Amino acid sequence: MGKALRPYTTYSTLLIAFMVAVSAVAAAYSGEISLREVASELNAEIRYDPFLELGRIQHAGYAVRFAVGSDEMRTDDGTVISVTPPRSNDGSVYIDKSTAEQLKAIWRPTATDRDEPFVSAVVIDPGHGGRDPGTIGRHVIDGEQLVLREKDIVLDVSLHLRDLLRESFDDRRVILTREDDRYLPLDARTDMANDLPLGENEYVVYVSVHANASLNTRATGFEAWFIPPEQRRTLIDPEDLDADRRRIHAILNSMREEEVSVHSAMLGNEILSGLEQTVGELSPNRGLKQENWAVVRNALMPSVLVELGFVTNANEAQLLADSEYLHKLAEGLYTGIRQFIDLLESPDSDGT
Repeated sequence: MGKALRPYTTYSTLLIAFMVAVSAVAAAYSGEISLREVASELNAEIRYDPFLELGRIQHAGYAVRFAVGSDEMRTDDGTVISVTPPRSNDGSVYIDKSTAEQLKAIWRPTATDRDEPFVSAVVIDPGHGGRDPGTIGRHVIDGEQLVLREKDIVLDVSLHLRDLLRESFDDRRVILTREDDRYLPLDARTDMANDLPLGENEYVVYVSVHANASLNTRATGFEAWFIPPEQRRTLIDPEDLDADRRRIHAILNSMREEEVSVHSAMLGNEILSGLEQTVGELSPNRGLKQENWAVVRNALMPSVLVELGFVTNANEAQLLADSEYLHKLAEGLYTGIRQFIDLLESPDSDGT
């Protein structure tokens, strides 16, 4: 029986392969292209459920979701892209060439010849999450138990911050490392920012959001941290340089380190200024500090770690449990980031 089935199986396999090939040729002739071909060109990951006819294409921590037959695709930052509806055939998805170009433009650097600095993306990192609650504050207030988890506070603030930034900046990407209660390792968080493609004079800004704790229960206030200027890092890959510039890699890398350090300090100061404007009457400004935190050490761009307040202080814990206060914190962070971008992109700025 086995031998009798082999010719049939072989013919069936050949027939299926022939039909797929014909379908691909027909798609090419009609101006369509396989979505997998686009993903391969972008070095992106594609996931597609042929039963639900839903999928997503993802690269550098950024995803676009699509549905067969729908004339809309949606990006991670909520942007709606109007497209010719994708179609499915033999388990593959096909899109027209104009849609393919729209997808490529999402990950392609937005410009390669900018003369002025331009912040093309802001990455907000709500610390901790999932199995890692962060610091926890426990208090008894008027006979009631109050328990605060850092991961919940910073996610609430970050989601509001994301919305404020997206409303204000429709020409930039605003990305959250997590939008729900999930655990992410530190390197996965910074990789989302480090892997974003950039054009000439384009920048990414990275802000990691946290809440503080102390054995001194009287400690209160907000603060910002950036990596010490003397911390040595490789910010420019020598393999990305031509032969002549590779010989002066150490000098170029040192210049880049100084630039990132200066911009990080600027970003931290502007965020502290923004927070002081919105919550300064309720919580003190503890200032800009330096520390070799992994999350800012691994981010290869202007980056700061912000502590919103102390969950271990009873009075500040009550503030951090108030949704209106969290909204004010988000507004303060937004103001600071906006002020930094305005400074960096000022016509008088030389990017340093």
